[in-house]
Amino acid sequence: MTAEELAMDDLQFRRTIYADPNCTDESVKKAAAADSAKQEFWDELRSLDAKMQQASKVEVPENLANKLILRQTLESHKIQKRQTRWHLALAASVAFVFGISFTLWQQTTIVNLGEHALAHVYHENDGAFALKVNGDISLDSVNARLASLGASFTEDMGRIYFANFCDFDKIRSFHMVMEGENGKVTVFVVPHSEDYKSVDSFSDGVMSGQVIEATRASIVIVGDKDKPYDELKNKIKQNMVFSA
Repeated sequence: MTAEELAMDDLQFRRTIYADPNCTDESVKKAAAADSAKQEFWDELRSLDAKMQQASKVEVPENLANKLILRQTLESHKIQKRQTRWHLALAASVAFVFGISFTLWQQTTIVNLGEHALAHVYHENDGAFALKVNGDISLDSVNARLASLGASFTEDMGRIYFANFCDFDKIRSFHMVMEGENGKVTVFVVPHSEDYKSVDSFSDGVMSGQVIEATRASIVIVGDKDKPYDELKNKIKQNMVFSA
C-alpha cells in the first residue's frame, strides 16, 4: 500500500477536526504535518473555535434582571393609571383566555426525554457521523466545553470518541460517544427544561437507555439493549459534577 493510501484523506481529516478542533489524535497530527493546506485549515479552525469560546463569555451587567423588572413595573403602572375599568376588565379577560391557551399548548408539546434520545441516536445510525468517529478526545477538551453547561468530569473517563454540542429539540445540549464495557455508548447532557418529561429508563426492544438526574441537567445514556453499560453509568454518576 502506498504512502498516499495510508495517509488520512481530506474528508476524514475535516470531519475529525470539525468534531474536535483541539483533537490530539496522532493520525490527525501526521496528516497536518504532511500537508501544509491541512495544517493551515486546522490552525484556522482552532483559532475560530477559540474566538467563539471567548465571544461566548459575555458578562451580564450587575442587577440587569432587577433593573429590567423595575422598569417594566413602572411603565405598566403608568399605563394602568390612564386606563378605565372597562379597559382593565377587557385586558384581564384577554389575559385569562391567552393563559389557558398557552397552558394547553405547552401540554401538547412536552417531549419525552427517552424517546427523543432514541430518535437522536437512530439519526446517527442513519447517516450522521458521530457514532462513526474514532477520535480520542482529551478530558481537558471535554471539560472546557462542558463548562458552559456548568459541568465537568473529575477523573479520566476512558476513551471519548466524539464530543460536541448538539440541538436536543431546540435545547443546546452536549453529545458524547464514549467507550463502554461492551462498545460505544452515547451520552447526552441536557439542561433541565419544563418542555421535557423525564424518565428513569426507556427501551424500544433494540436500544435501551437510562437517565441520571443531576442538579442542573439530565444525563441520558443510550446503548444496545443486549450490551450492559452499568460500569460506565456508575463512573459518570460518580465523576460528573455540576457547579452550584
